[in-house]
Amino acid sequence: MTYKLNLVDRKGNMLSIDIDEGTTIRDAIEEELSPDNFGICGGSCACGTCHIYVNPNDFDKLIDKEDDEILTLESLANDPNQYSRLSCQIVFKKEYEYITFIIAPD
Repeated sequence: MTYKLNLVDRKGNMLSIDIDEGTTIRDAIEEELSPDNFGICGGSCACGTCHIYVNPNDFDKLIDKEDDEILTLESLANDPNQYSRLSCQIVFKKEYEYITFIIAPD
């Protein structure tokens, strides 16, 4: 079954994209938009280029960050904040439908 995910691209455009349960947010963004310099390491939590911001109202719906993600965000992501996540580390579940993610600046 396909679900919907809200996404704000780097130009500030709001989009609704399709996503299947079990797909990472990174893979869904890459498949739908293919933004430049996004998800370069292929989802191995090693580069920080799949950095996204989560809508503050939705942030607590997600699983907690693990140590590898925290370290990568702190050392490699561009302008991280308290609502930052690596999209390669979020596997979509149906409970996440309509959560809004914002692609971080390049």
